[in-house]
Amino acid sequence: MKNQTWKAAPFLRLLPFLAAGAFAGTYFPLMPWMLMTICLPCWLLPAVLPLRARFAVRHVQGAGVSGMIFCVGMMMPAVTDIRRSPQWVGHLGGDSLNMVLVLTEDPQPRSRSWKAECRIESVGKAGEMRSAKGNIIVYFASDPGIAAGKRIFARARAEPIRNAGNPGAYDYTAYCERKGLFHRAFLSDAQWQRLPGNGFSVMEQWLHNAHAYTLRTLQRHIPGKERAGIAEALLVGYRAHLDAEVVRDYTNTGVVHIIAISGLHLGLIYLGGVQLLRWLPNRRWPNVLRALLLVGVLWFFSLLTGASASVLRSAVMFTAIAAGSFLISRHVSSHNNLAAAAFLLLAANPRFLGDAGFQLSFFAVAGIQICYRPLYCCWAPPWSWLDKIWQLAAVSLAAQAFTLPVCLYYFRQFPVYFLPANLVAVPWSTLLLYGELLLMAVSWWDAGAEWVGWALGWGIEGMNIVIAWLGDLPGAVWSHIRITLAETCVLYGVIVAAVAAGLLKSRRWFLGMGVLMAAWSAMHAFEKIKSSAQRRFVILNVPKATVVGYVEGRDSFWYGDSTVPSVNALQGAEWYWNLRSFSLTPPRRLMCLGGKRLLILDSKLPAKPPPVKIKIDYILLSHKANVNISRLEEYFTYELLIFDASLPPFRLQEWKNACNELTLRNFSVPDEGALVVNL
Repeated sequence: MKNQTWKAAPFLRLLPFLAAGAFAGTYFPLMPWMLMTICLPCWLLPAVLPLRARFAVRHVQGAGVSGMIFCVGMMMPAVTDIRRSPQWVGHLGGDSLNMVLVLTEDPQPRSRSWKAECRIESVGKAGEMRSAKGNIIVYFASDPGIAAGKRIFARARAEPIRNAGNPGAYDYTAYCERKGLFHRAFLSDAQWQRLPGNGFSVMEQWLHNAHAYTLRTLQRHIPGKERAGIAEALLVGYRAHLDAEVVRDYTNTGVVHIIAISGLHLGLIYLGGVQLLRWLPNRRWPNVLRALLLVGVLWFFSLLTGASASVLRSAVMFTAIAAGSFLISRHVSSHNNLAAAAFLLLAANPRFLGDAGFQLSFFAVAGIQICYRPLYCCWAPPWSWLDKIWQLAAVSLAAQAFTLPVCLYYFRQFPVYFLPANLVAVPWSTLLLYGELLLMAVSWWDAGAEWVGWALGWGIEGMNIVIAWLGDLPGAVWSHIRITLAETCVLYGVIVAAVAAGLLKSRRWFLGMGVLMAAWSAMHAFEKIKSSAQRRFVILNVPKATVVGYVEGRDSFWYGDSTVPSVNALQGAEWYWNLRSFSLTPPRRLMCLGGKRLLILDSKLPAKPPPVKIKIDYILLSHKANVNISRLEEYFTYELLIFDASLPPFRLQEWKNACNELTLRNFSVPDEGALVVNL
C-alpha cells in the first residue's frame, strides 16, 4: 500500500528536492553548474546503455533526476529576483529621481498619510527618462484622489524599506521582499502630479473594475460599515475596512481564515459550481464545457482576490480535479495533487517557501489528507446530524494538528476554543459566502438586493456576536508562547512520528516520538537556562518615543514613553529574550542600568559647563534636545552618543553630520535599529 501511494505520487518524490534547492538558493544565491554537470550525465546515462543494463543503473538515474531538480530549485531564486535585472530601480542610486508610476491599488488612509503600491514605468535624472522595473510603496501627504491604474509623475528619493530593528519585531522587510517591494517614497503635494492615460492592461483594468464593483455592491446593500467590512473580507479578501476588535476576536478564536481568503473559499465556490452545472448531460463536450466553466471561474476568483499563495494552491488543485473528473475521467491522487500544486508554485515563485500563508495552507491540507479519515473512524455517531458535526470536527482537528507548530512560531499564541469556533464559523460563513454570491447575482435588481443585503447584514452580525463571546471566555487564548525555529522543526518531527505510530501501530515510531519529545524538552529547557544568564542594556527604535531598558536574566526594567508602538515593541522584546513580563515607567534624566550610566538630554544644556567634567557612559539625545554637539566634551566624558527615534529628522541629520566632522562615536537608532549592548 505504501509503495502504491509512493508510485502514484511522483510529485511527492520530487517536491523535497525542489524545496531544498529553493531554500539553498535563497540563502546561497549561486549557480550550481558543477553539480549540474554531474547530475545531467547520470540522468541521461541509461539512454545509451543496453536495455538489460538500464535496470541495474536505475538508482543512478534517479539520483541524477533528483539532483537536477535540486539544481533547478537552487537557480530559481536568482532567476526570479528582479534585483538582477539591469533595469531595476535600485541600480540607479539613492538620490532624488524623476519617476513615472502606475498605482496598482487604490490609496489607503493611514494615521498621517495615504499609502499605495505602485509599479515603476520609467525613471530619470536631469530630464532624461529611461525604462525601469520594480515596485515601490508610495506615501502621499494627503488624499491623492486617484484610483488604481492611474499614472503619476513624482520626484522623490526611493528609500530602501527597512525594519525598525527591534528584537522580536515583525520582519516587514522580508514580507515586502516576498512581494517584490524593496523601496518606498514619501510624497508631499508638490512632489507629484497626475499624468494622462491609464497604466493598466486590459486584463488588469477589467479585474480592477470587477473588484471595485464588488466592493460598491457590498457597501451599498449591506447595512453597517463593520458588517460590510466583514462581507468584503469574506468574499474578495479586502481587509481595509475591517474593525480591529473584530479581527482580534477572530484571531483569538482561531477562525481568522474565515476573513482571509483561503482555499476554503475556493473549495466552496467549486462545489457550488459543480452543483449548479449538474443539469448538463454527462457526455464528452458538455463535460468539456463544465470543466472550462469551473476552471475559468476558479482562476477569475483567484486573480480577483489578489492571487495569494493559499488561493493559488487551491486553484491548481481544483483545476487538476476538474480536468481529471470531466476531461479524462480519471481519479486524481490527492497526495500527488497537493505535491504538484506546491511544486508548480515554488517553481514559479520560490519566495513562497517563506510565506506563512503558503506554509499554513499546505500543512492544513496535508493534515486533512493524512489524519481526517483515522480521526473520523474513531467514533460512529448514532444520528446523521451528529455525524455531520463530527465530520467537521475531525477536519478541524486534522488541520490543526499539522498547522500547530507554524501557528505557535508565527503568531505566538494558541486559541483554546478553536474547535467550537470552527464548528460555528465554517458552516455559518459558508451560508454567508453563498449569500454574497447571490447578492452579486441579483445586484441589478434593487429590491431583491436590498433584501439579500439586509439578511446578510444580520447574519454577519450574529456570527460576530458568537465569535466575540467565545473570544471573551476565560482562558480563550494562551499567549506569549515562545518557540524557536529549531523547536518548531522538532515539534513537526514529534507530530509526524505520532501520526505514523498511530497509523502503522509501530513501536519504533512510538519510540522515535518519545526521543523527539525528550529532545524538544531539552531544547526548551536550554533556552530557559540561556535566557537566565543574559544581561543587556537596550534602547528600542519606537517612532516619536524614548524607550530604554535593562535586561537581567528573565527580568527586565523599562523606562520611556507609554504609547501603543512602545508596548508593541516591548512585547516583541519580551518574546525574543524569553522575559517573564514587563512594565514601562517614565524615564529619569540620569539612570544607572547594569553598571552603565545613561544621561538623557531632552532640553538645553546649562549655559556654563561644570568645573569638573561629568563622567557618563552613554548620552541619549531625545525629543526636544537642543545642544551644540561640539560643546558636549566641555560638560561630559562619555563613550557613545546616541540619537533615538523621538528626534526630528532634520535635527538628527544635522547632529550626525556634526559627529562625522568631529569624529565622535555615535549611534542613530532610527537608521541602525535598536541599540543592544551585551553586558
